[in-house]
Amino acid sequence: MSGIITEKEYNIHYYEVDYKGRALISSIMNYFGDIAMVQTEDLNIGMDFLNQHHIAWVLYKWDININRYPMYNERVKVKTWAYGIKKYYAYRKFTVTDSSGEVIVEASSIWFLIDTEKRKAISVPDYMYDIFKTSKEEKRTLKIDKIKKVDEIHAENKFSVRYGDIDTNRHVNNVKYVSWAIETIPRDIITKYELKNVKVTYEKETSYGDKVKVFTQILEKEDGIMCLHKIQDKNENELAVLQTMWK
Repeated sequence: MSGIITEKEYNIHYYEVDYKGRALISSIMNYFGDIAMVQTEDLNIGMDFLNQHHIAWVLYKWDININRYPMYNERVKVKTWAYGIKKYYAYRKFTVTDSSGEVIVEASSIWFLIDTEKRKAISVPDYMYDIFKTSKEEKRTLKIDKIKKVDEIHAENKFSVRYGDIDTNRHVNNVKYVSWAIETIPRDIITKYELKNVKVTYEKETSYGDKVKVFTQILEKEDGIMCLHKIQDKNENELAVLQTMWK
């Protein structure tokens, strides 16, 4: 592993599971967001530091693989570490392990740093390499496959951005996009299959009070069902594209 490792134990609460007692994908993603924040706070580059320097980390891509879902009342350990930094991008990995030490969920993510006043991406400053203990010379990166575009709509839904959807950057929390996409998937897929992989590319921010539309294409594969999703705002600007694999 590259970079400082931060870990924390979580107990799967009743309100974090589905009707089968499995942790929701949104719950797992919230653990990832929490442990990443724990690490930055421990390293003294958390919310206060970012606000003072008028910068913010913005999530660009997710690739999450679920080998097994944590179950209600199970205690798991979530780990994160900075895998590498290359100019504008920072690469972070996550794992969830059970009590026997088996990795049951693993994820890769790509982030970039923005100037919050100019609202544009900036190069990651050198001191971030030192703080996260990553090598500037090594330039390690994570490859997340490009998501295919939706070219045929099989399901769709509309959502209003609520106050509870907003994060500390005053934009929609990244987890909400995944929840919106899953809401468009037919119930028989949800009940008969299990979500095993989620890929997301975030393209544009949206805020409280906005209206969004989610469009989904359903493709049958030899090993399961692939769903492609695109999320648009009321002006048809693309906010995010997603791919979910069900087996």
